[in-house]
Amino acid sequence: KRVKVTLKPSGEVIEGEVGDTLMEVLRAEGIPLGSSCNGELVCGYCRLRVLAGADKLSPIDAEEARLLERKRAEPDERMACVALLSGPVTLQADYW
Repeated sequence: KRVKVTLKPSGEVIEGEVGDTLMEVLRAEGIPLGSSCNGELVCGYCRLRVLAGADKLSPIDAEEARLLERKRAEPDERMACVALLSGPVTLQADYW
């Protein structure tokens, strides 16, 4: 099933598949996304702000929670390398 992903502030809308990570969806569309660990949940550079649809992403597991805490992430931030899509979301990165 295809799922809409809206990017702010541009308003660009892309699509991914249910079960894809945010990183997979963004990279498939050529959207810039920071990462030095190639999606291994180590660097924290792929952190994104979820403006809407946080409940449409997989729950935060213990490993992601530790990295978010270590990076002093805001409550609305997720790691794109492990957050799985299940429905429409709106995202923002500081560098978009």
